[in-house]
Amino acid sequence: MITNKDLLKQYQVFSNNVKNKRKEKNLTQEELAEIADLSISYVKQIESCKDFKNLTLTTMLKLSKALDTTINNLFYNMDR
Repeated sequence: MITNKDLLKQYQVFSNNVKNKRKEKNLTQEELAEIADLSISYVKQIESCKDFKNLTLTTMLKLSKALDTTINNLFYNMDR
């Protein structure tokens, strides 16, 4: 059974990877939001790891495309 704790842990990995990829590409949150066609506040919410329950597949696709990576890479824990 997947618990909310498990989901939060995975969302933290996703959130950190989005932030790190954005910084690797020298993008501001505003620039990423514009490229991904998302609101700035939503990008900030994702990177601050708040309210993971409303993250959609569409959002994940937009972010992965904007960051020139795969969704899988955004969920990959680099600490392993």
